[in-house]
Amino acid sequence: MFIGYLKNGFEDCLEDLINKNPLFDLELLKQTYSVYPQYCFAAYKDSKIIGVLSAYTFENYLYINVIEVIEKYEDILKRLVSLLLRNFPNENILVLIENEKSQELENLGFKIYSDFVRFMHSGEAVAFNFSNSTAKQVSGEHYDEVARRVDKKAFNLRRDEYLKTDCVFSNSLKLSTGYGYLHSYVVNKRFIKISPWIMDNEAFLDAEKLLRGVLYYRGLKKIYGYAPKNVKEIIDLYQSYKFKIDEDFKLMYLKEKPNIVLDNLYAI
Repeated sequence: MFIGYLKNGFEDCLEDLINKNPLFDLELLKQTYSVYPQYCFAAYKDSKIIGVLSAYTFENYLYINVIEVIEKYEDILKRLVSLLLRNFPNENILVLIENEKSQELENLGFKIYSDFVRFMHSGEAVAFNFSNSTAKQVSGEHYDEVARRVDKKAFNLRRDEYLKTDCVFSNSLKLSTGYGYLHSYVVNKRFIKISPWIMDNEAFLDAEKLLRGVLYYRGLKKIYGYAPKNVKEIIDLYQSYKFKIDEDFKLMYLKEKPNIVLDNLYAI
């Protein structure tokens, strides 16, 4: 077994991980590797990847955006995170992790910031009106400007390069109103991921318009996103459009506690 930096040509070594998890975000991993290869690590066994980790760097922290391990190699999760910490010992780190894996990170010094849930659209039809007028309102005409403003308010830091380039894919759908933005992209043939989705304070009507927009344009595939569990208005909005809670997660941090306004964060 080898544990170290992710190697070129890794796409051909991921079959077991992709088969294990239909939500495995290969496109995000590829994009992260192209921008920040120094933050990408993997565990190899018999030329196959059995665990992988990648991270983005922001103003004052690393965000682990992909972390996936084949279940029978449970210790690999801890070893991959430990490898990141050894290589970048002074970095603040943020990660969203399944509840059952959170204890392993607590053992490495991580603390819980907030509970999250993964919402998966049920596929049930939802009757709603999406007129030409609504389509124009969410068309994303001022997407970049709105995204910069509300994103900074939610995360209390500038993520301009991420919003403009790093989180954008060839199949991205950018929706926005004057009070928030919603970005979604194709994970694979079956799934669409909402990430990120940020709103101004109490912009509930605009949030609903954006959710209608992504359902209207992307509704032929399964849509999912990760939302804060304890913000009632956000939970109610998802559930009113037939999204169901699929799994529980924890947003965890190491070193400096982040300052994220969860009320504005509809999908991380």
